[in-house]
Amino acid sequence: MYSFFYSFFLFFDYFSFCFFISVIIRWLEFYHTLHSACKNGAAALEKARAQPPDIVVTDIGMPQMDGIQLIAELKQLKPDIRVVILSCMDDFSYAQKAVRLQVDDYVLKETMNQQQMIELLTRIRSELADRSRISAQIDSFKSIAEENEMAQKQTLLHKMLHGTETAVPAWIREAELLGIALEGKSYLPIMCYLNPDAQVRERLIQDSPMMLALMTAVTEVMQAQPGVLLLPNNVREYIILIPYRRTLKENAYEAFRPLIQELHLQLKRQFGMVATFIYGNAAGDPLELSAEISWLLGGSAYRFYLAEGGIYPRSAFTEFAGGDLYEHYPDALGEIRDAFLEEEEDRLGGIIIRWMALIRSRRYPPEIVKEWTLKILYDIQSRLLALQHYQTTFSLEVLHQTIADISTLDELAAWVQKFFRERIPLVQLIYSQSRRSEILEAQQYVTKHINKKITLEEVADILHINSSYFSRLFKKETGHNFINYVTFAKMERAKELLDKTGISVEKIAEKLGYDNKSYFTKLFKKHTGSTPGEYRGA
Repeated sequence: MYSFFYSFFLFFDYFSFCFFISVIIRWLEFYHTLHSACKNGAAALEKARAQPPDIVVTDIGMPQMDGIQLIAELKQLKPDIRVVILSCMDDFSYAQKAVRLQVDDYVLKETMNQQQMIELLTRIRSELADRSRISAQIDSFKSIAEENEMAQKQTLLHKMLHGTETAVPAWIREAELLGIALEGKSYLPIMCYLNPDAQVRERLIQDSPMMLALMTAVTEVMQAQPGVLLLPNNVREYIILIPYRRTLKENAYEAFRPLIQELHLQLKRQFGMVATFIYGNAAGDPLELSAEISWLLGGSAYRFYLAEGGIYPRSAFTEFAGGDLYEHYPDALGEIRDAFLEEEEDRLGGIIIRWMALIRSRRYPPEIVKEWTLKILYDIQSRLLALQHYQTTFSLEVLHQTIADISTLDELAAWVQKFFRERIPLVQLIYSQSRRSEILEAQQYVTKHINKKITLEEVADILHINSSYFSRLFKKETGHNFINYVTFAKMERAKELLDKTGISVEKIAEKLGYDNKSYFTKLFKKHTGSTPGEYRGA
């Protein structure tokens, strides 16, 4: 729908004329909207700057700013704006100025009538529609061409990654068809790795226009240095090839640093993405360049410990250390679980950061770190399920895939904190299933003191209520006997310790406040159907 913009100097008998021209046209029937009617050119220009119209119908003689000056200003603001001049001045000099400003028509008020205006506006509307249709077709063709070019560059990169010496001439010729000269030139390869959040990453995968917009933004920055090439590997990985002259005075990093910094700024500003850059060794031979690119793209695991948003040399890809991360599992699980179930978000965040810092300092293999994290999350989620028979659509498979897609420790730490932050309200919901604050406090007390012997009388004293009344109240509110609830919580904790640690059954009994191993074994068998030894051996 096109918008009309009236610009008239309204005084004396002009007012009736402005009203007349505003009402004789049934704007919506012609797919037009009346933008505004202004009393002079200055007011009209102010309105146009706030929201430019598609068509302007203006008088010539107006105070503050006449129609000719207004048209000149509007053409600067919007070069393709359509203009119709209405005037009572039958002066050829005005007509000449109007022609130079490329107005669409010049109509004398004395001869103007309703049918003339309708025909004029219908013609302009038709021309605008044709122009929009042609513009849309051009944009469509351009988009298809850009998609094809992107796909061709991606294919070329994949051929380079798997190329052999005999295949080099073929993909050199393919590169030439894309305007890429590889033979006889040296390039410095840089891998650009994007770190979008899960939502943006999904859009990149599913939304081709967004990926094209991303490619366009990167290409525009790269144009600052002639000869720079951009080859996409996938929605998150791109290879930038910078023409390179190996001289004694030239430092590779200093040569491309401003360009990469500008690219980093644009990606963050336009798409909210943080990019990490790793540069390899310059290569003049196409096969050497292929090997260097393969090495950069093949080192995805080594990016795990690199801080997001940095620029790193090839040497930043260092080997991982040894050590057993699982020796810390019981302590990490206990600390994280307790803070989570006690709904202490700040404390929980600090614990997660501390454990991630330990992992970074020890440089455990990324796959081990992800598996370790997955087990902690799954065990705590299982604890949620056990609390008052809580139900959820939780999927281990989805959780596993989500963590597998995470590429850096920073990203993993942020995602884990988000995981718990989103689930703290679930803990609150579980605890609030009872409307009585006494029951909530009792449940929280059991969670915090699971390693001690807990009696009904002890908890009743802490709550300052009669033990018999507390027993009846707990049963009424939860449907469970309090002692049975405590036993259930302790047996679930025992299952975790048997599954995840090598602690002896005697030690586990002690950690859960049981002096008698036989009694603990009896309770465990009643709860699970097997003895602790049988459960661990299963």
